Amino acid sequence: MEKVSDQGRLRPWMGFVLFAVLMAFFIFVCAPLQNNLGIPGLVITELAFLAMAVVYCLIRKVKIKEVFPIRKPKVREVIGCILLVLGSFPLSLITVAITATVFPASKAEVTELSTFIYGNLNYPMAVLIVALLPAICEEAIHRGAILSNFRGLKHDWLIVLIMGLLFGINHMSVLRFLATTLLGLIFSYVLVKKNNLLLTMIMHFTNNMISVSMAYLSGVDTSAISTADVDYTQALGAYLIIGFASPLLITLAIMLIHPEGHKKIRFLYAGIIAVVMLIAGIGITVVNSQKHAILNSTIGYRITEEDMSSTLIDFDVEEERTATVVIMLTGAEGDYKIRIDGDKGSNIINAPIPQGTLRMITYNVELQPDHYTITVEASDNAIDEKPQFQIAIR
Repeated sequence: MEKVSDQGRLRPWMGFVLFAVLMAFFIFVCAPLQNNLGIPGLVITELAFLAMAVVYCLIRKVKIKEVFPIRKPKVREVIGCILLVLGSFPLSLITVAITATVFPASKAEVTELSTFIYGNLNYPMAVLIVALLPAICEEAIHRGAILSNFRGLKHDWLIVLIMGLLFGINHMSVLRFLATTLLGLIFSYVLVKKNNLLLTMIMHFTNNMISVSMAYLSGVDTSAISTADVDYTQALGAYLIIGFASPLLITLAIMLIHPEGHKKIRFLYAGIIAVVMLIAGIGITVVNSQKHAILNSTIGYRITEEDMSSTLIDFDVEEERTATVVIMLTGAEGDYKIRIDGDKGSNIINAPIPQGTLRMITYNVELQPDHYTITVEASDNAIDEKPQFQIAIR
């Protein structure tokens, strides 16, 4: 990596010391400010990071323009950086889902963070404070002041690894540690290869802008987000399917950012990883679908005059939950009615199965803890038919 002209004044151990000072300042000064002042405390924190970065350069007597290298980027590099963020964003979601699955208690962080930020800011202010301000201030302290101490290391990958871990630790979040570490890795990679802080600021802003926009444009009441019922195991499958193209997108981005180091074989590796992610996502989704299903069964029998009303199947619900009931009828043309009754006297469904090419009913129901029975009632025009019922309750 390119060194500053006064690199002798900067040593790797100084980078760790500066980071330790940053963490101490954040814990003992910034965190209380945010707790007491709210959003103004957050703004003060970000500006303090920027001030600390500049002051450090003045104390160490190194050139600010070299510690914070900013130059006009090439269009290809900007496009590559944006693609790199777009490709890594689904991977960040995957890491969050994995962490929440392994450490369920960490899910509470989402509610706290969302309430703190989105419950107190409108969209334009959120873009300014949550997207733009960190993109400038956090990049100045991390990819600027702290990283400059490691420019003397011989191996670029070691610089990227160290800076990624420090960025993850700085966010002090169990749930987001892997995600923020991943961001720290890609931001540091771009700085190491292009020595242009403006590119990492653009990437940082783009990533945060995506998060802010998703929170507001989703139409969800961001001031009242709850994660108590979120199943991140199910979400993991969805994220893997959504993000299966990420390896290819990231490979393309790296080719645009650093074409001189690109090898075509990387697209093959990326393709293999993409296929593995897609298969894993589908597999996890299918397994979870089966795991969370209350009932999934196919039943067929013959209608007789003595057997116009028959109990198809019964099932138990151990705790209150919302479920989707889907019942499909095939192999019959007569009239049928489906009932689902609980032993405690509740009637969940009492509905005819409509005529037509697709004979199916779908209901969203609230199930209380109880033992339930599914009963079919056939009309006279159904005698001697052999209906087949496919029943799924999830």
